[in-house]
Amino acid sequence: MLAPPSATDLTPFARQAKAGKPDLVFVAWAGATAPALWTALDQQGVLDAGKVVTGLAGTASYPIFGSAGSKVSFLAHYFPGAGGGNPVEKAMLDGITKAGGTPDLFSPDGFTAAQMIVHAIESGSATDTSAMVKALEGWSFDGPKGKEQIRAEDHALLQPMFTAKLKGTGAAAQPQLVSGVPSAAVAPPVKKAVG
Repeated sequence: MLAPPSATDLTPFARQAKAGKPDLVFVAWAGATAPALWTALDQQGVLDAGKVVTGLAGTASYPIFGSAGSKVSFLAHYFPGAGGGNPVEKAMLDGITKAGGTPDLFSPDGFTAAQMIVHAIESGSATDTSAMVKALEGWSFDGPKGKEQIRAEDHALLQPMFTAKLKGTGAAAQPQLVSGVPSAAVAPPVKKAVG
């Protein structure tokens, strides 16, 4: 179902979702009315009637779920601690904190990119891009999220993902790991690299 982005009263859409008796509700919604949507879904019983799933965004978004957050299942790219505290994740988190930053959703992406640059130069070349590419193709390594690999066929970065629940509400809301999803289960289809 599609609710117009301009809608401010989302109760009718929540009622419609519940009346459909779906096996699963996946919510893709953002913006100023997001708290109203989650409140409407909770008040109309959608969150208690079946499984409701959405993506877990950055830490700034946690409070928008209010009390509904504990009833939602989240698909997560990353949140601090999702990597299980492996040594690489610990090094990343320590480095971010030491620099005065706050780790968040895309923190491992920058860290992993840095790992790839170092490997491409050390195992390939500092000046020959073909040697850099060859060094990265098929490379498996421990990243902040766990075991990662650059698929040789199309250079896709295969990495684990996570499912989570939110514990607490408002500024106290924090994600808790439900399970890790291995990279093989979320790998995109192979598409031959061009060039």
